[in-house]
Amino acid sequence: MKKTIMVLLSVFASMISEISFSAQLEGDLVIRNVNVIATQTMTIKPNMDVLIRGERIVKTGHKLEVKAKQTLDGDGRYLSPGLIDSHTHLSGVPGMTFQQMQKNGDVVKQAMRQIPRSYLYHGFTTVVDLHADAESIKRWNAQETRPEAHFCGAAPIIDGYPMSFMPKSIRYKFTPYFIVEEHSAHVDIDASAHTPKAVVTRMREQGAVCVKTHYETGFSGKENLPVPSAQLIQNLVSEAHDQGLRVVLHANSQTAQDFGLQTGVDAFVHGMWHWSGDQQDKLSKSIKTLIKRSTANKLSLQPTFQVLYGERDLHNPDYLSQAELSKVLPKALIDWYASEDGQSFRARMSSLPFVKTHLSDKGWEAIDAAAINRLELYFSEWLEQRGSLLFGSDTPSDLTFANPPGLNGRIEMKHWQKAGVSPTQLLAAATINNATFFNLFDDIGSVDEGKRADLLLLSKNPLQSIDAFDHIETVFTKGKMIDRSSLLAERLEEK
Repeated sequence: MKKTIMVLLSVFASMISEISFSAQLEGDLVIRNVNVIATQTMTIKPNMDVLIRGERIVKTGHKLEVKAKQTLDGDGRYLSPGLIDSHTHLSGVPGMTFQQMQKNGDVVKQAMRQIPRSYLYHGFTTVVDLHADAESIKRWNAQETRPEAHFCGAAPIIDGYPMSFMPKSIRYKFTPYFIVEEHSAHVDIDASAHTPKAVVTRMREQGAVCVKTHYETGFSGKENLPVPSAQLIQNLVSEAHDQGLRVVLHANSQTAQDFGLQTGVDAFVHGMWHWSGDQQDKLSKSIKTLIKRSTANKLSLQPTFQVLYGERDLHNPDYLSQAELSKVLPKALIDWYASEDGQSFRARMSSLPFVKTHLSDKGWEAIDAAAINRLELYFSEWLEQRGSLLFGSDTPSDLTFANPPGLNGRIEMKHWQKAGVSPTQLLAAATINNATFFNLFDDIGSVDEGKRADLLLLSKNPLQSIDAFDHIETVFTKGKMIDRSSLLAERLEEK
């Protein structure tokens, strides 16, 4: 009797195992015979099958015996994790003020529908807004077709950058995580709610994936802005690390990056294009030492070339006629940019003395040329020191129309390519590095079982050429398969 029971239990266990095994091999989509890009090793796993169920990858392997509702032939193609742009600003329409958006409702409606699609068109299945809150990100993620968005809590010093560029009537609402010095006094501000501990706790509870702070003395007519003390930022970093968040610092100057190194931040947002001292065309010993110390301390860098090129391209008379722009922006928005109202920011920038001088003496291409050269020299040294890289485009960096969503990131890649970044370095920065830094690696950053099915199917190998990202065929977001051509702005206008 005992033997019979044991046999029955064994058979029952085998049946349960088979049922479980069968369940694991059922899915909604199987991609067959595809070359999987392994981002952990930057190698190819050839002739793989990838099974997707719902939003997740449930099985990878060779010649899987599976049941799937749909099969996609991946023969000769490459399957990569979707790209992550970790420096975006998702509220509003690039190049439009709040008042202009109110006056141009139909244009805004088209633009807001297309912007998420434009990120997807260029392979960005995840975006990180470095100045947002939980509610704005929730609204973004409520859209049907879009990259998954996350946010970092922006913790600037009160009334410093970027708060000082906003009217006082709204700045405290739109930058709720600002910080104050310990003994400072501000009317109508509860200082206890704006200590490093208070703001980090609040942003973490609301879902932030990092903390962003700033060291910026000002520009464009707003100079001598207040900057935080080293002690305040050290306290902010300590609180963030205690609560499992990394800290990124807006730091485009030698002074700012020296401050960041001193205070223990984890990454520099922007490369260094403002140098100290008289020598402006060759890296000084102090800058080289700063880079060496930064890379040795494992700081990461977002160089954001497109900030400078966006400032320059704003004055290019042929900018709005580019064919690539029409792929990612509705015609109505491009037409508005060409209008007098749409050109108002360009006109205001043209009146700045240094811009006016360049435009009259050497033309629009000379704008920021010296700063771009400094950034290139700095970035080359960062690469020489094998510093860690995070891919971010800063879209948009200002009220400019010259940082178009999605396309801005693709152009940023070209600057990296020109600077000598290898395809594997770029892919790592835009996938596994970003995913790890922002605590998202459990969900994205590689093509592995259990990960969210945010993927790209390409006809070219991204390990061999960065230009492979011009050959995306299919974008997957949470397992949903989207033909890339359907994401074009003109296709939205057809609907």
